[in-house]
This record gives sequence, C-alpha cells and structure tokens, in this order.
Amino acid sequence: MRAPAGTIAWRAALAVTILLFAAGAAGLALLIALPGAAGPLRSLPVNSWWFRYRDAAAEGTPGSLWCLGAILAAVCISVGASLRSRALYRAGSPPIIPFLMMFLLSLGLECLRAGTAALYAADRSIAVSLVLTRIIYWGRFVGLLSLLCAALYCIELKYRRFLMLAGLVFLVAFAMAAYIPLDRTVFLTQLTWKLGDEQSVWFVNAVIGIITVATVGAAVISRRDRRYLWLALGLALLLASRELLFFAVNPLLLGVGLVTLAGGILLCLRTLPMIFRQVEDLAAK
Repeated sequence: MRAPAGTIAWRAALAVTILLFAAGAAGLALLIALPGAAGPLRSLPVNSWWFRYRDAAAEGTPGSLWCLGAILAAVCISVGASLRSRALYRAGSPPIIPFLMMFLLSLGLECLRAGTAALYAADRSIAVSLVLTRIIYWGRFVGLLSLLCAALYCIELKYRRFLMLAGLVFLVAFAMAAYIPLDRTVFLTQLTWKLGDEQSVWFVNAVIGIITVATVGAAVISRRDRRYLWLALGLALLLASRELLFFAVNPLLLGVGLVTLAGGILLCLRTLPMIFRQVEDLAAK
C-alpha cells in the first residue's frame, strides 16, 4: 500500500535532518582533530545579540566550535522529540503537531554551519558559503512560521490542507531568506555571514514571535481553558531557545539554550494531547 504524502514528507525530512547532523558532526570532528584547522576561526567577531558585536578572544577553544557542538546537541533533542511527536500525531493528536515537527526538524539546517566554517577556514568559495548562510536563514524562517501556524490552530483556524500550508511556509521563508542582504566582508563566530539589514530581520522575528505567543494566550479566553497558558509558555521557551542557540558562544549560555529547548518541547508535548482530547470530547457531545 502506498504511504500517504504526509508520511513520505516526514520520512524525507527526518532522513535529511539525520544526514545534516552526520555532516555537521564530521565537520566538527575535523576542525578539532586537524592541527590548526580551527585557527582562522579564533579571531572572528562575535554577534553576541541583535545589534551587539565584539571581538572574540584569541585564546582557548574558539566559540564557533562551542556553537557547532551545541547545535548538534539541539538536533539530537529535536530528532527525538520529532519521533515522539509523530507517535502522538498517529494516535490522534491535533494537526498542530506537524508544524511543531517542522520547527524541530528545521534546526537540522543549522548543521550547515560546519560547511561555512570549513569553507572559511580553508579560504574557499565565499559565494557557496553565502548560499549556505541563506539556507540556514531559510530554515530559521521556516521554524518561526511553523510555530505561528501551530498557534493559529489554537484559535479555531482549522486548516486541513496541511501539505499546501507547509508548502506556503517554505515558499514565504524562501522569499524572506533570498532577499536578506548579507555583508560578505564580515564572517561571524556563529559561522554565518553578517546580515546587511539586521534591523529588518530582527523586527520580523520579534513581530512573528509576539503574535505566536499572544495568539495562544488569546485561546485562554476564547476557549476558556487555562492550559493554553502552558502551551504559550512552551512556545515562548522554544522561541527563546532559538535566540540563545543562534547567538550565544559561551558554553554556559548554550547549555541554557539546550535546557530551554528541551523544556519547551516537554511543555508542548505534554499539554497538547490533554487540550485537544478535551476539545474532541466536547465536539462529540
């Protein structure tokens, strides 16, 4: 029997994420094992937060290696959570789950930072490195828009054509990533090229993030269920973990980002089945 299109898409996305993880892990291993391979990454400027830059210290382990290690750990968490999410969805949980999985699997594209690091350290093609940076930002926008779609379902926007909506998310995210200006003269410790219009990207991220959390919060009133507050908190933690994992270079802050990611996933996956089981029971009555 032919597998449904959604199942094929999920398996393909999971396979790609695992391959990206393997490539990222191999890149990190090479940077650590080869003497002097990570040398060019030691003195890169650090984008410590939106609009904040500083010079990195040249001593010790490059912050870029900590960044790459943290994102590999985050991908491990996201793959495990995706498998659990898939089980919940097959058991009859709501259509919000596929968009949560899209967010989780989009983190796999961050492993392309290993490619940008290798190209920069070896003084290879800047053009290819810029393309990889755009793909990384495409994945970030896909994750952000996926959480927004998940939030919209909470206020009774009962979309059913999931593949069509997912395709729209991919297309919009592609358009956003394709038109971001990049500064090809500044390569950051975070292993991406500096944005040329950081203010606009920050504004888009902030607005979508606020709308996402506020939409789920509004469901507390519209559906009269306080458990949506826990779901809103879970999505807020996922959004916060994105920022920490994208910007932090300090091992402690990266660890906080991983804990925040795991906490957000746990809250979402524990709250969603309870909320929507009650909704289905009320609808049946």
